[in-house]
Amino acid sequence: MTTATEQPVESEQGNAVFLVGDSETHANGSLVYPQNAEPDPHDWDGTPIPPVVLAHPLLDEAAWVAKRDSGRHPSDVSPMVTTYQGRVEFLVGAWVLDKVVPRRLGGSLLANLQPQMLITADVLNAERFRNAVLEPRRSAKTTSLWCVAIGRCWMRPQYQAGYTMLTKAKSAEKRFEEDVRNPILMQWRDKTTRPLKVEDGKGGKGIAFPNFSNLDVLAPKGDEVRSGAYDLLIMDESGEAEPDMWEDIIAAVVPSFDTRVDEEGRGAQLVFAGTGGRYRQGSYFWSTLHDADAGRVRYGVPDDIDPTLLLDWATVGPIIDKLHPGLDGLTNLARIESNFPDLGADRFALEYCGHFGDETGTRTAITSAAWRKGKQPGEHPHGITTGSLAVAVDKFGAWASVAVAWHYEPPADFATMAWDLDGTEHEEPHRVAVKLVHHQRGVEGLERVLLTYARRLNTPVVYDHGTSNSRAVVERMLARARPKPATTTYQLQDVKVAHAQLVNGLERGDIIHWEQAPLDKAAEVAVAQSMGQGFLLRPPRGDDAADCTSLEAIALAVDALPDRPTAPFTPGAVIEFN
Repeated sequence: MTTATEQPVESEQGNAVFLVGDSETHANGSLVYPQNAEPDPHDWDGTPIPPVVLAHPLLDEAAWVAKRDSGRHPSDVSPMVTTYQGRVEFLVGAWVLDKVVPRRLGGSLLANLQPQMLITADVLNAERFRNAVLEPRRSAKTTSLWCVAIGRCWMRPQYQAGYTMLTKAKSAEKRFEEDVRNPILMQWRDKTTRPLKVEDGKGGKGIAFPNFSNLDVLAPKGDEVRSGAYDLLIMDESGEAEPDMWEDIIAAVVPSFDTRVDEEGRGAQLVFAGTGGRYRQGSYFWSTLHDADAGRVRYGVPDDIDPTLLLDWATVGPIIDKLHPGLDGLTNLARIESNFPDLGADRFALEYCGHFGDETGTRTAITSAAWRKGKQPGEHPHGITTGSLAVAVDKFGAWASVAVAWHYEPPADFATMAWDLDGTEHEEPHRVAVKLVHHQRGVEGLERVLLTYARRLNTPVVYDHGTSNSRAVVERMLARARPKPATTTYQLQDVKVAHAQLVNGLERGDIIHWEQAPLDKAAEVAVAQSMGQGFLLRPPRGDDAADCTSLEAIALAVDALPDRPTAPFTPGAVIEFN
């Protein structure tokens, strides 16, 4: 092993960058090569470097570091390593994907590389096994990872790279088509002269390289990963993964690297990437971002930030202006601001602020203040004349609830009557009342109870079609009823909207309720379980005895209630309920 003189240069990021002359080793032990020579690293096989890469200004180490440190600084970044090999491979990847930048925006990725992209490359170039990249939307995070993966495959023979998104298999395939396949086909339109093979069939998507390297697009399942051995595995949208998905993936992922590591434990890398997640406990992405031995790039707010600062654009805007790396050349603050009302404060905090949900992952979905806001004194009403009816059964069939909702008008008081006599207009807020009319363990006899209420109210029965036990109860009711009552089927997207509207309505004070033990208990324990771009109200994980069916039922009933006002509740024309 040769030695050489190294001159550390303090970068703007606060990390020591070693500009190496004639050395074959870096201060941290990783291989480096002279920048003015044509090295042949141990994991290259003489594949020619494209002329456009050899002529690129960022191949020069000083220029690379200057560009890398010119943008907004990450809130956390592990020590970075820049090498001739790493720069070549990243630039080769950008060259392959050059057409991913539309003509109207410049038409060339190589000419539009951003500082944070070079940061990601140098963090991965440090060759740590576990790595986490947290960046907001519109920051070229995934494009940076594609550049690393494709450049390594191009230059290193028999290099195996995998890419998946921890959401849906179709999402990963769509991302591959837009970010990788299409730019390659645009740059090399003639299949016979294309320097690599694009796999784009039903049997799988990816790229096969002439040197027997491969880039595979994988489904987010343990079996997909378990069947291969990877040098680099990128798991995008890691903030979206649920704990059960993490358990399946991690159990399969780690062993798949066993045969891809050299004698010194280097070579294989696992990369988690994404935006913030709804919870922290049980998230492998979260734990890697806080692992001192992992490679880390984090553009996000502090863990202990006051959540109220993320509720309004007046306080969110300055935070975004400071931390969003895309503002250095990819987007602008006005465009990001326009997304704030569409996403809502909570989702925006995940997607753009890198904020993770409650530290334990068990923060209740309904605050005690919101529940108190709508709680009415005295005994709950014993009936309604018109309204909506919904049923909910938990997934194991252990609990079941039937609920009603109606438009509520309070009884007139002396002040109201005086205003009426005086001709003064007064406006009462429009409120919706909810009530649990039936609650039981198990499902025995539930179809009979449900049929009774459906006939009394003469209104459709609303239920979640995706919950098999709810569907089974409704089907048994329809099988025995003559005539059959009407039903309203809610699909997953409808249910997520209903649950979100219930939470929001309680926070605003638009939904009122009375003391009912099952309902009060459910409001105390229910958590918001992330589900794609929304959430569902569910019992906390690990609490098998918890029951949230009463909340689920009133959420559906509120959502199904017609918007037009109905006749007020009058005690003289009630239907007696339990």
